[in-house]
Amino acid sequence: MTVKKWKDRAEVSFVTNISRYDYLKQQIQEVAEKFSFNHQQLAKIFDLPMKELDSLLNNKGSITTEQLDKIERKIAMLCAGFEGFDARERAALLLNDLIKEYMFSTDSVAKMIHVEEKDLIDFRQALSMDKNVELKICVNSIMLHFVLHN
Repeated sequence: MTVKKWKDRAEVSFVTNISRYDYLKQQIQEVAEKFSFNHQQLAKIFDLPMKELDSLLNNKGSITTEQLDKIERKIAMLCAGFEGFDARERAALLLNDLIKEYMFSTDSVAKMIHVEEKDLIDFRQALSMDKNVELKICVNSIMLHFVLHN
């Protein structure tokens, strides 16, 4: 599936007879089993203290709706999100978000990630290019995104 198709899909809701917490608990347990994650890893992934994760898994605590949303998004990406589009498309999506969010020109981004502006333009237009340049753009765009968002 391409990024465009992914972005154009409609959101689907469903009704179930279990609570959101029970559903989330099931999903967390499935992720833990699928990837052999321990509680400490799950707590780090979901940005929850161990105590809160244990409370959630034992139906004792409560977490905010915002935390629930964040956990659900992470579970969805871990379970299905990375097979939906290829690495170049993911890097291009991050790159386009940076350009839009920070109002960068392609020239300034090219300078920041140490490539020629023409190569960056070709990359954004999905034109064929040297694989080493493409790899450099992908990796450096991801790193730039990480640096600016942390």
